[in-house]
Amino acid sequence: MKYIRLGKSELNVSRVGFGGIPIMRVSYEEAEKCLLTAIELGINYIDTATDYGDSEEKIGKALKKLDRDKLVIATKSPPKDADHLEKCIDQSLKRMQIDEIDLYQFHCINNEDVLKRAIDLLPVLEKAKEKGKIRHIGATVHGVEFINKVLEMDAFETIMIALNFIVTEAAEVALPNARKKDVGVIAMKPMAGGHIDNANLAFKYFLDFDDIVPLVGIEKPEEIKQIVKILDDNIPANEGELREMETIRSEQGDRFCRRCEYCMPCEHGVKIFPMTIFKSFAARFPIKDLVSGNWIEIIESYSKCIQCGECEKKCPYNLGIREILKENSAYFRELQSQYCK
Repeated sequence: MKYIRLGKSELNVSRVGFGGIPIMRVSYEEAEKCLLTAIELGINYIDTATDYGDSEEKIGKALKKLDRDKLVIATKSPPKDADHLEKCIDQSLKRMQIDEIDLYQFHCINNEDVLKRAIDLLPVLEKAKEKGKIRHIGATVHGVEFINKVLEMDAFETIMIALNFIVTEAAEVALPNARKKDVGVIAMKPMAGGHIDNANLAFKYFLDFDDIVPLVGIEKPEEIKQIVKILDDNIPANEGELREMETIRSEQGDRFCRRCEYCMPCEHGVKIFPMTIFKSFAARFPIKDLVSGNWIEIIESYSKCIQCGECEKKCPYNLGIREILKENSAYFRELQSQYCK
């Protein structure tokens, strides 16, 4: 396993990180096996979030069997208000049974208002640093056009972006600036939220980047073994694999929502976003959480769609939004009928 410097944070992390979403779908024992296998293979960077169900608790249980000092633990929460942020930090420390979080990130900065709240709340994180609760501060960003705005604030040591061989815009738009500012880059969605099912192709794409850490979420130890082997072998994609990537990109490029939310609001009340990313959630989160609660209201809003196509006119990526909404609504009903039997 190779290790890289994560920008000016100076954190030394494995070239691939362990993402904490999918372990919500498995038992504590299975989650522990996944994490221990990842560590055995040389992965030292573990990323989770306060909003990832019981992910932090499962990681905390596994950490009891590991050398904490050799690991880089990261978590995150949305920038709501000072009280909420302080509670989230303390909650994460308690859940993971650790004294210090190596990297604390503001979760899902995707517009000017959220960015402003994050900047206003930086003193809370600085205070947490002084108390020894966290060591470094980062941000996760959704929306390609917004990444450079976040970087220009010069407020964060790391930035997490969506990047894969289907969605390459983030690398083209933001990497030069991130490198210039020495901001460490972490890549979420290396398999495009389920749009890519070939791990070999997905992670060979990252062999071209020696300063980006893709996060991989797994449910079985075998999955992480395969991915680490791809990275350790370090065999670049051949011409046939590159052609296959291009084929998948051309077929799936108009299906992957970049979360810019330019399609919103819908004057008829359709919750276009997050409905466009439902399948991505379904590929990673527990099904029971997706067939109840807020998702019911979100999916039911599709009944208000009059197929006017205004959302598609506003989408800068020319996504076939109407067809995506139709498919995701049907998929939700399918999952609901299976789970609620």
